[in-house]
Amino acid sequence: MIDVGIRTKKVVRYLRNEAGRVQNVEFIEQDAHNFVQALNHFMHLQSEDSNFFYSFQVDEDGRLCNFFWRGSISKLHYECFGDVMIFDTTYCTNRYDMICASFVGVNNH
Repeated sequence: MIDVGIRTKKVVRYLRNEAGRVQNVEFIEQDAHNFVQALNHFMHLQSEDSNFFYSFQVDEDGRLCNFFWRGSISKLHYECFGDVMIFDTTYCTNRYDMICASFVGVNNH
């Protein structure tokens, strides 16, 4: 619906109507708006830089499970300096109890 120009607010309203009641929709309008905004931003970055990469996965219910992105500078640094990588997780950072994991690369500086 977003792809054909329907505003996020109307999409959420439609989904709530289809679900029968507000409690049956497991996200709020702000969540939907943030997700659409993030996707639009990453698609824009990728259109300007072919080395920019992003990917996301959803579960069997269509809920976001994970989201990953890497800038072209990160890719270049990895190619130049090797495979030093830090993986850090912080548990239960939001109301959905989703794990937040950051990958931090370290170069020669």
